[in-house]
Amino acid sequence: MAFDPVRELAEAGLDLQAISEEQRAIVAGLSPAEVAMLISINERLLDTEPEVEAHIIGGLLF
Repeated sequence: MAFDPVRELAEAGLDLQAISEEQRAIVAGLSPAEVAMLISINERLLDTEPEVEAHIIGGLLF
């Protein structure tokens, strides 16, 4: 199966439904290393203490 960044991120629990088609096209062009980094950052943020909050818009971190 070919690498699909959108599928990989969705399977990792990132909600991409709120992003625009233009943003989805950008996400679809991410490399495996970029996707792995986003997933890793998301996992680390979820593992932090409760008083530390990540801002997530459309499933993407900022």
